[in-house]
Amino acid sequence: MTTVMAHRVCRSFARLGIVAGLVGVLLLGGSIWLRPSPQAILAVPEGGYGFSVGAPQSWMSDADADRELDAVARTRASWMRVLIDWSRVEPVKGQYNWHYVDHWVNGSTARGLKVLGLIAYSPTWARTRGSYFSAPPLNPADYADFVTAVVQRYGDRIKDWEIWNEPNLPLFFGFTTNRAAVYTGLLKAAYPAIKAIQPDSTVVAAGLSRAAGDDAPTKFLAGMYANGARKFFDATAMHPYVFPGGIAEDGDNGWSDLVRVHDLMTVNGDGDKKVWMTELGASTCAPQAQGVSQDEQARQILQVLAGVAGTGWSGPAFIFAVRDTDTAKRDDLVSNFGALLTSDWKPKFTAAVLAR
Repeated sequence: MTTVMAHRVCRSFARLGIVAGLVGVLLLGGSIWLRPSPQAILAVPEGGYGFSVGAPQSWMSDADADRELDAVARTRASWMRVLIDWSRVEPVKGQYNWHYVDHWVNGSTARGLKVLGLIAYSPTWARTRGSYFSAPPLNPADYADFVTAVVQRYGDRIKDWEIWNEPNLPLFFGFTTNRAAVYTGLLKAAYPAIKAIQPDSTVVAAGLSRAAGDDAPTKFLAGMYANGARKFFDATAMHPYVFPGGIAEDGDNGWSDLVRVHDLMTVNGDGDKKVWMTELGASTCAPQAQGVSQDEQARQILQVLAGVAGTGWSGPAFIFAVRDTDTAKRDDLVSNFGALLTSDWKPKFTAAVLAR
């Protein structure tokens, strides 16, 4: 390794806040990089950290799923968030295809990863005709029936369940009006269904996205409490994305809303409940699309992990995602969230930082 390259790598790790010694080398995309020692990782929440993949889990090939799981197993992650997509598992009422969920759940547990089961997205037969895929079901009892089937199948391997994803955003709750009240109806249906089978489970209210104005997590959670949600979740969840400017910039209150949410929980008698961070990360797309460099992506991930660990009330944290869906789409934010791999399976900088 040349002196110039060694200096470049040391500066990169210094920007990440890593202060421990460095050992070994790693080949990354044709370049040689120093790899941080196991002591170099900053603090993580007491419950540990893991990864979230999202919708691609439901259509990814088994072989690609295994490659992503292997990449996670090369880190010190202890969790995998698995999307159990109702619309794909039960496209026809009463007819189930569990294959992709089985593969991710079994593959995760075989690698020593605990699973958070994310149960979301209504099939066409259960939602309003012509509605967006993320719309809630017309009848919460249909969702409760599916949740029951899920827990009966996976209850021996999963005991932590997240109910829906980002319902505070119109896009992820089918552009439904009065979203907090409708979402609370889903919680009220799902919670007793889960507890009837698995009383020691943890039911996590949906991760709320960073957002401003009427979609802000604080307003959504206040609406949930106003509609009687308190007794129907054991923990809540947030998605503390801080890209592109990091924690200090606090875009859309992505960081500062964590404290506001926990304060609101405390006011409502829920201060002892944990806040799980079920998505965090940054995209490495082009800067004009709110992207950051791979070094900065790693820095923000470690910064958020360390920050939530210091709260004392954080549950596990999940990095989104394992792999880019299309690295070549430089102007597309969503295509470049992979923390460990590019879409053509090349390691990204965070893979070295989080390696065992």
